[in-house]
Amino acid sequence: MSEGTAAGHETAYELRPFPSRGVRQVELDASVSAFLTEESAALDEGRHQDWLDLLDERFLYQVPVPLLREDPALPRHSDRALLFEATKHILAMKLGRAGLRHAWSDRPGGVTRHFVGGVRVFAAPEADTWRVECNVLATWTRGRGEAALATAARHDIVRCLPGAGYRLLRRRVLLDAEVATHQQLSIIF
Repeated sequence: MSEGTAAGHETAYELRPFPSRGVRQVELDASVSAFLTEESAALDEGRHQDWLDLLDERFLYQVPVPLLREDPALPRHSDRALLFEATKHILAMKLGRAGLRHAWSDRPGGVTRHFVGGVRVFAAPEADTWRVECNVLATWTRGRGEAALATAARHDIVRCLPGAGYRLLRRRVLLDAEVATHQQLSIIF
């Protein structure tokens, strides 16, 4: 039985488990890292439509609940509970509202910066897709007194479309903070 099928029925994309690491694809590190740099720049520069254009139509964004564990061998994040989950459509609505005149809570707008490093590419089960792991430092500031800093591991599923480049299929953000603040959760990683 292939991944995504159970007893002959297709499992909904958003219910599929995040794929485990396949064979390391070192030769793709540089090109995928360049893609992630441009993707982060689109967010930092407020080019929201450019960023949305880099997302596959079935894109899924998830932030699992961090878990406080005494045993370091146990997972640090829940595989079932989420702090935040969104599709491309939901993120388009969220980002679209920020530019509207009546979005008073986003005026003045905040400034984000993404610092992406440690990019590693692994094979994934679907054809022309890869699991990409990296580390992210994200900052958000507004005015003199409002600021947030967050570090996270990020697991992405990236797909290469012939002639169109890479697209994000899925993103899982593994926050390092045990208790995330509202400002940290408002950052799109």
